[in-house]
Amino acid sequence: MLAAVHYHRPAVEVRAPAPTPARVGAAAVALATLALVLPPSATADPLPGVSLRPRTVDAVQRKLAELGFLPRSGVDGIFGAQSRGAVIAFQKWEGLVRDGIPGPVTQRALAAAKRPTPRTRGRRTRVEILLDRQVVLLVRRRRVARVMHASTGKRGFATPTGQYAVFRKRRRAFSIPYEVRLPYASYFVRGIAIHQARSVPVRPASHGCVRVTRYDAKWLYRRTPVGTPVRVLADSR
Repeated sequence: MLAAVHYHRPAVEVRAPAPTPARVGAAAVALATLALVLPPSATADPLPGVSLRPRTVDAVQRKLAELGFLPRSGVDGIFGAQSRGAVIAFQKWEGLVRDGIPGPVTQRALAAAKRPTPRTRGRRTRVEILLDRQVVLLVRRRRVARVMHASTGKRGFATPTGQYAVFRKRRRAFSIPYEVRLPYASYFVRGIAIHQARSVPVRPASHGCVRVTRYDAKWLYRRTPVGTPVRVLADSR
């Protein structure tokens, strides 16, 4: 895969105090309050570089984890690259500006959001790749376990739609045509795989593969053995 513009910039990390029952309750109230007091006329979040209060970071992370956009281990009080990727995935799902910043519009949407639902039917654990939203879903027991920020094939190299299954897995794969390493690769059709990438833009940018961040690649790799169904959808609405 060719290198592309990074979806994130180095972020100033903000540490929140250690969570306690009182702080958890206060964080939930803070997020709900933001949804009530912010003006409905706002249509886009601020530009990157906006500082976040520790209480806001904690509330945003907990809500993202509750909805399946962030693993529980990611609720650490630090708004870094992992949290920004989760915010981007949420913004993609909701059709918001994909800037990775939990500004007023994103916070208001988080406060009202419900957990995403599968786009296909079936009892088996499966992967759903939604090309229109540029996200990857892991569905387990008919429930969306995770929603992950992804970048699929760009124009001329579109990731093919259809029903497939993981047929080969390599922790350290290598693309000969493009001379690039593909960590945690799960191949599901020809030479196309879901894999870790250093760059995961908010738009389609690969040569057909499905790029995910280093925070999601290993997690997904471990939960999708050979034979796992993969559904690639052009329209997920």
